[in-house]
Amino acid sequence: MSSPPLQHRDYGRYTGDNRPSSGERPPSREDLDNYFDHQLPPPHHLSGSYLSPNHSPRPSLDGSPRNSSYSLNPPVAFGGSGPRYLSPLAAAGATETEGAGMTRNSNYSEMSMVGLHNSNLGANLNRKSTWLRKETTHKRKNHRLFVIVCSILTVLIILAIVVGVVVGQRNKKNDDGIVQSSGTHGTNVTLPNGGNNSSNGGNNNSTSTITGDPSQFDKDPKLKQSFYGIAYTMMNSLYPECHETLASVVQDMQILSQLTTRIRLYGSDCNQTQLVLEAIKQTKVDMKVYVAIFVVVDDDSAYDRQKEALRDAIQTYGVDHIEGVTVGNEFMLNYVNKYGGEGSGVTGAVGTRASTLLREKITDTRQMLRQMGHPNVPVGSADAGSYFNTDLMRAIDFGLSNIHAWFAPTTAAGATQWTNDFFRDNNLAAAEALSPSPRMIIAETGWPTHSSDTQHQNSGAGRGGEASVANLQTFLNDFVCTANEAGTPYFMFEYTDVPWKDTNFGGVEGFWGMFDKDKKLKDLTLPDCQHQ
Repeated sequence: MSSPPLQHRDYGRYTGDNRPSSGERPPSREDLDNYFDHQLPPPHHLSGSYLSPNHSPRPSLDGSPRNSSYSLNPPVAFGGSGPRYLSPLAAAGATETEGAGMTRNSNYSEMSMVGLHNSNLGANLNRKSTWLRKETTHKRKNHRLFVIVCSILTVLIILAIVVGVVVGQRNKKNDDGIVQSSGTHGTNVTLPNGGNNSSNGGNNNSTSTITGDPSQFDKDPKLKQSFYGIAYTMMNSLYPECHETLASVVQDMQILSQLTTRIRLYGSDCNQTQLVLEAIKQTKVDMKVYVAIFVVVDDDSAYDRQKEALRDAIQTYGVDHIEGVTVGNEFMLNYVNKYGGEGSGVTGAVGTRASTLLREKITDTRQMLRQMGHPNVPVGSADAGSYFNTDLMRAIDFGLSNIHAWFAPTTAAGATQWTNDFFRDNNLAAAEALSPSPRMIIAETGWPTHSSDTQHQNSGAGRGGEASVANLQTFLNDFVCTANEAGTPYFMFEYTDVPWKDTNFGGVEGFWGMFDKDKKLKDLTLPDCQHQ
């Protein structure tokens, strides 16, 4: 805090023989006392170097004439216009030229100003000024505050370590392996090989927490491992919105392993392949996977991105749990609808162009697997049942055919017969005519349980064609065990309801699950029969 300017004083009457004794020195402000002891001569008797008003060094005042130009003007440092004398404080910020004998790191507590004229004054220079006493007191207070803060932080760190150990021990003792819901505050689990469960630029909102050993979990007696395969769509992995967590996928594998030994995926965005393979590893369930690359019409970057994600997953986990790689899902259908217009068939020019584009990516994927040392992993494609042309079937090891009696249209009671007939006549017969013959699999079949609008509440078949849980039950009762006995490979469509499908497409699209969006089995009795 700066002091107000000092009033001009008549220093001339204290020069020479008229100088008063130390006890008779005229009164001065406290700030001036901070720099000059009453026992010392007036400031103009300092012999150290000082600065002139224009900040240029001048020689010592010792022996210089005591003329009025210096005796009548207080020092600049104290508010006057005269020469600026170096105090211990000023000397600390001065250069070596500015301070005689004062270094930039002068010791304030000792007040060792070298070069004072009167050597008898040395004994008095070690006495601390009022300013220094206040500064020392302030530093002591700061030191005490620092010690207190450090002590508190140390205690908090120790408490955090203790809590972490206790929680870790509790989780270690909990061997039920149950995945517990915890709103939006679950654990974000890091995947091997630098991946995590919010990759590809997506955000992460964790929805559950893994506790205990995921391989040890309670079995639900209502669930039956009766299905050849189940179509699995993650609810929170629609690129670029990648919000799926490993904990959620672990829970899915725990449930799905009680229904089937085989699932199919639709793409590799958002680390879907890594999440599934890591969840299988942690749960130690018997599960094979048809991994996938979703091919987007006129967007090769989507293929390239997913191909690299699939490569990373295979490098990390190998192919022990991979039963096949699917390149494309309904790419033929989407391409023909976009460029062919109504009435265009899959065997026409547009259909052939579509299969040519898809074949290039199938060949590229197969080449990647060969270079990675996995030439025997089958590579195929998935499409609507009537969109496999000969050109495409010659390029694949297997074909996943989406067959939905709902769109026939037919009733739930007639859906099983319609599905079997369609698969035999359109897919099996076409494949058997080729050599080598691709293996054909029903990739999607099922029945919706709800529609978000009135327009799509019925398949169009009238009574018995409603979207309902009761009609899904009818289809399950008729289809599953019949297909198992006949050795027909299929994937039930699908595991759960998927809200983003309803948001994007409406109607029945989001409601084909045997389980609701919260992974609760709908009011169904699952078939109890062995699959292949």
